[in-house]
Amino acid sequence: MSDKPATTPMTRAETIALVLLTLSQLVLFLIPVIVLGQAIGWPASLRLPANQALPLVAANPLAIQIGYWGYLLTAVAMVPFGIALRRFAMAHGAGGMLTDTMAAFAIAAGILKTLGIVRWLTTMPMLADLYVVTPDPATRAIIEVNYMTLNAYAGGVGELLGVQLVSGLWLISLGLVFQKLDMRINAIISAVLGIAFALTAFRTVLPELNALIAAVPPFALVWLFALAVTFWRKV
Repeated sequence: MSDKPATTPMTRAETIALVLLTLSQLVLFLIPVIVLGQAIGWPASLRLPANQALPLVAANPLAIQIGYWGYLLTAVAMVPFGIALRRFAMAHGAGGMLTDTMAAFAIAAGILKTLGIVRWLTTMPMLADLYVVTPDPATRAIIEVNYMTLNAYAGGVGELLGVQLVSGLWLISLGLVFQKLDMRINAIISAVLGIAFALTAFRTVLPELNALIAAVPPFALVWLFALAVTFWRKV
């Protein structure tokens, strides 16, 4: 990526695509919130012990597939979203290292979230199905250990790093880009959200930060809608 800012203005089609990519983050995230929330009590179900979580997963195969495919698409869409935001910034005279870094954080967050989410479409349903048909307590205990180990590792990659730390850094850098574009309200809200997301990554050392996990996402959804409106006004 070049440090030289582009001066080519965005076309109407590019701006509309940016609006749609912004809204896709909101709409696609509502799929797991609604589907998984009703079926398995997501995201609180992520904290359940294996002997409670595995039967829930096994009893709701369709909801698991629909919900986590929606969540996966949200993560995948982060890559073109970050690239489109970079194009927007450069077209409005805010190119350079900061804008490139912002796009890199968006792409990294999307990749990390994808790596964490994909377990729910492959390995976790398999473990859940095996768990509910296995009568042997010793075998069940082994499955529970595998579930907890995979959940801890992939959850650390997808949630701790992707959803929280790297997404927080992306939002902070996006706020700084918006500041360069004189989009002050967007800049402040993006930076505050970014700090909140990044702070939740340190809940392993400060459990009090767990309160932010439930509080921040609703504000992020409102922010995405407001951001889409902001971009739409530039069409």
